[in-house]
Parts: sequence; C-alpha cells; structure tokens
Amino acid sequence: MNIRELAKKLAVEYKLPRADRYDFYLRDFDNMVEVLGWVQDPSADMNDYRGREMLFPKRWVTIGILPARTSVHV
Repeated sequence: MNIRELAKKLAVEYKLPRADRYDFYLRDFDNMVEVLGWVQDPSADMNDYRGREMLFPKRWVTIGILPARTSVHV
C-alpha cells in the first residue's frame, strides 16, 4: 500500500473533508500528522472559471491534523 492510499484511508476513517488526492506527513515540532488534500483553490473566485470547469485551480490544503499515534486498519 502506498502513502497516498494510506492517507486516503486515514481521511475516510476519521471523516475528514473529501479531496481528489491525499497525502500526509509527520510534523516533528509537535509530533502530529498533517493530512493534506488536493482540492479546489478556496481563495479563487469560481465565477472567473464559469464555462471552463475543467480549469478550476487546485491546491494542497490541510484537511486534518491527527496525533502521531493514530492507527489505521489496513
């Protein structure tokens, strides 16, 4: 199982917001796991892209922060 599949499983199990892709990493300074999601850019005005929906800008956004001891059933 690769990291993106594991991150998706983590997001689904802990009911985090939906995203197109998932990733995560361990934050060393506070020993927490940050779950990232590839989503539509929340700062972009979607009216600028009306009629060109396939061009919606996307970006990596933090969708959840969990303790490093969090477990996932594989």
